[in-house]
Amino acid sequence: MRPRLLSVSNGHGEDLIAAAVLRQLPGRAVVAYPLVGLGEAYPPEVERLDPRRAFPSGGFSFRTGNRGLLADLRSGIIRFWLAQRRTLAAQRGRFLLTLAVGDVYCLSMAMRADAPAVLVASADSALDAPFRGQRLRVLRQARRVFTRDAPTADFLRARGVGAVYLGNPIMDCLSPAGADFGLPPRQAVVTLLPGSRAEAARNAAVLAQLAARVAQSRPETGFLLSLAPGFDEAAIAQAFERVGGRERDGTIEVGAARLRLTRAFADAVMRATVVVGLAGTANEQAAGLGKPVVAFPGPGPQFTPQFLRLQRTLLGEAIVAVPSPEDAAAAVLRLLGSPEERVRRGQAGRERMGDPGAAARIAAEIRTLLAALESNGR
Repeated sequence: MRPRLLSVSNGHGEDLIAAAVLRQLPGRAVVAYPLVGLGEAYPPEVERLDPRRAFPSGGFSFRTGNRGLLADLRSGIIRFWLAQRRTLAAQRGRFLLTLAVGDVYCLSMAMRADAPAVLVASADSALDAPFRGQRLRVLRQARRVFTRDAPTADFLRARGVGAVYLGNPIMDCLSPAGADFGLPPRQAVVTLLPGSRAEAARNAAVLAQLAARVAQSRPETGFLLSLAPGFDEAAIAQAFERVGGRERDGTIEVGAARLRLTRAFADAVMRATVVVGLAGTANEQAAGLGKPVVAFPGPGPQFTPQFLRLQRTLLGEAIVAVPSPEDAAAAVLRLLGSPEERVRRGQAGRERMGDPGAAARIAAEIRTLLAALESNGR
């Protein structure tokens, strides 16, 4: 079957969103090109274009300062970027429609395939910064822009962009399996999210130390550490060793805290009383599930003060943004003792992220666009 749809995405969360939308398009021949990383979140039957690579900064060259940028440059990121552009340009004439999932840069890269394009905007929002200049000119070329919030759709439509808000499809990327982790139903639980990038091991060590601080004051608290799929547990174990952690009965002890490691992300967040996250997409999903999220700048290139400010703007009261792990531990203790604040912040997260079902609604629009293009003989 000739491929009719090209999916271009630029990040792990974006790959998840693309996969959620594609699952609502059964029978369509699809090819994917993940611009960042290897694209493991796509269904295995989806063909993926090359080249694909994971770089030292994890796709955050310009957030890491000189160190991260230089590491990526030494690893050949400029040659890789030029090769990506050639790959996309070589797709001209193959596809009826291109689905870009990510930001305006992702859309501009996707349009090199010279097919009508739509954008599922995973991060860009008028709540953070207005769109202007070249970004607006690129967005106006898209057949449709599916925004992450209603105010952004209103803002873009007023400036000539075919924007619509159908909900946030990241809330369709959760698959609970019913795990209870052997924890008593009434036990307070703090779920720790170290992220999915290369710095996740360092993040996990910092979060384990935070858990130890919380456990000193509330030893009855349970702790879950959610690892991204495919992440090396050996790297996590080495990070724990550096902060004095030791394995016991299938858990990791750090000070007075006992951490259960799991890859059942949705179940770990749903079981949480409070979430502490150094993650992008996962923090947003936790907020959308009604969990108060505590966050602070991490040691790696992703969760910088700038990134935290952006997340605070996007999630509002759903997130408690603090400057340090010590402040985060204090915020967790306050939230554990304040059910009213937890409810208020949880409701704010649900309102910001919206209800599930956006992936199906976006897919329905894509089917309509594909049908129109097919009837026009594109």
